[in-house]
This record gives sequence, C-alpha cells and structure tokens, in this order.
Amino acid sequence: MPAPAHKDAFAELLLEWYFENRYSYPWRYTNNPFLVLVSEFLLQQTKSDDAVEPYKTLIGSYRSVEELAEADISFLRELFQRLGLFYRAGRLLSAARFIVSEYGGLVPSTIEELLRIPGVGLYTANAVICFGFSRRAAVVDTNVIRIYSRVFQLKSSYSRPRQDRRIWEFADSMLPDHGCADFNYALLDFGRLVCRSRNPRCSDCPLQKLCLYRKTSNQESAEAYA
Repeated sequence: MPAPAHKDAFAELLLEWYFENRYSYPWRYTNNPFLVLVSEFLLQQTKSDDAVEPYKTLIGSYRSVEELAEADISFLRELFQRLGLFYRAGRLLSAARFIVSEYGGLVPSTIEELLRIPGVGLYTANAVICFGFSRRAAVVDTNVIRIYSRVFQLKSSYSRPRQDRRIWEFADSMLPDHGCADFNYALLDFGRLVCRSRNPRCSDCPLQKLCLYRKTSNQESAEAYA
C-alpha cells in the first residue's frame, strides 16, 4: 500500500485536476439512488456521452422504481438498442421488478442487498452506495485499474483484474476520508481523458512526479539513447 504522504499527494493532485476539468453529466451529484442505478445500467460498456440522451428519455418516462417496473419492454429495448447490448433492457426491467417485490420499491442501501438485484455486480453496487447514498465505497473499472497499475505498479494475476479482491482492497485503501464521490468521479474522468489505454497524455499529467509508469518510461527512453 502507498505511504500516507504518497496517498495524500495522489488525492490532492487528482482532485485539483478534476475540479478544473470535470464533466457535468445529468446523473452526477444526485441524492436519488434510483437515478444512479438507472445511469449505471445505461453506462455498462457505453461511453458516457452516448448515454446522456437515453438517460434523459428514460427518467423522463419513468420517475420511480414502481413506474419502471411497469415499463413497456419494447420501449426499453429500443432505448438500449441505440447504445448496443439491448439485452440490458430486460435486466433493468427485472431489477426494477425485483426491487418492488423484495424492497417495497426502495433501492436498498447495503452492498449485500444490492448484489441480490438482477444485473447488479460489485461495481454497480458500490456506485449506488457512493453516488446515491453518499457513503464511502470504491468504484473499480478498467480506467481505475489502469491508473493504479501505472502510478503504483499495481499488478494482478487475474485475466479479469476487476475480479481480483486485492485490487478492490487497494482501491478502498486509496479512498479519502471525505469527498469519496468527487474522488471516484475524478478517477473515472482522469482515466478517460488523461491516463488513456492508448496514447496516454503523460506530458499533461499532474501525477507525473508520483507515477512509476512515467518514471520507468523516461528511464527506458534515456537508456535507449545512451
């Protein structure tokens, strides 16, 4: 695990970048866990910009879990068809019906209960806890793993690192005591805009002095021209 000073410096630099470059998506900073849950279903394997209009259409048509549970599946399929992976329409409808039948129409507020909902995995459950209930929970997707693997040389032997418990434990250890939503949103935006999978913008990165990937790359470049 990073030293406390290293961890604090990472959070400070990341958040400073975020407050100057953050995206304003309609599902962000809501205190309604239903809206967060809907957005997470739409965002699965989908670019955030592409999900904006379908999200607005969906929440404009169904304003509660109970209304969504009565949705026309053909309407939902058409909505998801725009994003690809239209089978998510059925998952969302099943999730809404499950919440109505098992939780009285209220999105549950514990990880264990959320994981019982059809189509909800650990990432979505943690996102609802953090963004919908304003509680401390790490969100770990490909972007977040890439940042931590580069900056701290975090490694996983799993073919799908998101299933590695150590990765989640590391991400949890990196969370600040307060402002976890900002921190998690910052990671998601930073991985998409700066610490990209291809052609990362290392020269513009505010984490250069901390990043082991950057230091290794510079060392290799220097040795190549020695």
